Amino acid sequence: MQERQTFYLLAPCFTDALLTKDVGLIPYLMQKYRGYKAVYVTYRPSREDALWPSMAAFDEDVEIEYMEPSFDYHPDRALETVFGTNFYDCREDVRRYIEGNATKIDVLYLFGFYAFYYDAAVRYKELNPAGRIYLKLDANIVWVNKQPLTEAFRLFLKSCDVITSETLVPHLTDKWAVPVHHIPNGYYFFGAPPELPVAFAEKEDYILTVGRLGIPEKDTHVLLDAFRIAEPYIPQSWKLVLVGKVDESFQMYLDQYMAIYPWLAERMIMPGFVRDKDVLSDWYRKSKIFALPSNVEAYAHVLAEAKVHGCYLIASDIECCRDAATIQESRLHRLDDFNKQVNQHLAYGSLHAVGDSIQLAQRLMELCHAKDRLEEVCVSTQRDAAEHFDWIKLCERLDMLLHNSYTERMAY
Repeated sequence: MQERQTFYLLAPCFTDALLTKDVGLIPYLMQKYRGYKAVYVTYRPSREDALWPSMAAFDEDVEIEYMEPSFDYHPDRALETVFGTNFYDCREDVRRYIEGNATKIDVLYLFGFYAFYYDAAVRYKELNPAGRIYLKLDANIVWVNKQPLTEAFRLFLKSCDVITSETLVPHLTDKWAVPVHHIPNGYYFFGAPPELPVAFAEKEDYILTVGRLGIPEKDTHVLLDAFRIAEPYIPQSWKLVLVGKVDESFQMYLDQYMAIYPWLAERMIMPGFVRDKDVLSDWYRKSKIFALPSNVEAYAHVLAEAKVHGCYLIASDIECCRDAATIQESRLHRLDDFNKQVNQHLAYGSLHAVGDSIQLAQRLMELCHAKDRLEEVCVSTQRDAAEHFDWIKLCERLDMLLHNSYTERMAY
């Protein structure tokens, strides 16, 4: 008899970088705090021995199983192969894995509504009617609106017992005619947690951003342009901190920016990619403002990390940023474009139009002179994060949803 229920993540292109993000963190936390056995199923990362350096952060062992690819899988070309020329091969590999393993999977965890999951999900329910499928959508408005409502897609959704989304919940529920539950991306501290809450007196005049600098989705150039505009009007003590690897395509822009505005370079700090979570936590802890000018996101985990460290959010007006800056009671309210424009100063941050560096500069000028406001939000946003963005609490909610779905199905 099986002692623990199993919680299987099925993700063909899983990588080490995802282990400590939402996609890989959930199975680990469901094992550590909710009593499941976590299993990660993926293609082998390379032809050589697979290495998972991020697993050193886990204080419990988890299991990894490898699917055999029916094509020449290259992890560095997954977009070209799994999501391109070898999509149908991947779909068959995923279905074949389910046919051989369905009965030992109590919870099948799928990340994203990718079409290579469709047949496997239906087949899983045929082979293991008591099993449950958890679908985490990782949705953004562009992807959702492009998704055709085919019969195969509807059948896939119907096969899923619990569907959650970080944002867009009312829109998804209406559009797809299925219940969708709200679970945002949260924060989790590996090892000894830092001392919380963060006192405002610990903070310095830092405007922080964290991410892959210069990729098209992040609009890093908008933040740099806004800082250039705002710089003459904010106190000299304020500095811009850009944490993350600079994308190769962005390096020329950054070099030219530094050459044309050398005095701005003196007010910028670029630590590069920070792997050490404690060092990254210190940057959040010291920063008064967190900036996220992205033009599209599903739900950036950096939002929860910024909130739990007491940072004021200055972000583009996209769904996840508005959600993070809004009080809990209003997070599922839908606003039309007009009401969004007149409601850009929210409980935990201020928003600006996507791509609008002038409006972003205005936000920086306002907030860099608003010590009382920054101090007030430093306290309130940490309280909100502790209550609504703690991954341990979020996984407790997920476990309850899975339990309720099983109980309801068994009642029929």
